[in-house]
Amino acid sequence: MGRWKKTPHKRTGPNGVPQHQLAPRNDQPSSSRSQPQQEMERLSAELTDVTRERMLNVMEIGELKAQLTNRKQAIENCEAMLTRMAEERNAAIAWEEEAKSTHMHKLTRMKAKLTKSKYTENLYKNMAATVTAQRDVAWQ
Repeated sequence: MGRWKKTPHKRTGPNGVPQHQLAPRNDQPSSSRSQPQQEMERLSAELTDVTRERMLNVMEIGELKAQLTNRKQAIENCEAMLTRMAEERNAAIAWEEEAKSTHMHKLTRMKAKLTKSKYTENLYKNMAATVTAQRDVAWQ
């Protein structure tokens, strides 16, 4: 008869300790498997927190951009108003100077006329006096 085939057995280390990790005999997972699961759960929770913080930061950035846009618009409006007020002030000053110039010109012309009329009046009086004096002399 032939040899009976023997089933191979797992090799064991010294003193009957197996060389590879055996599955646990109870329903609880082994401690080496629970650590990666706990790590994965911790990392998943951390990812959720980081994602939430990122979304809050994105929303805050959007609000800050809107505020910046509003403030830029307000600054542009203020600059436009200031420019318009400066232009109006310069126009008013120019108008006032023109009015003064025109008024001074008119005053100068009126003064010249007045002076001319006084001079002419005095001239006529002097001429009349001279003519009268000459006539008186001629009649004598």
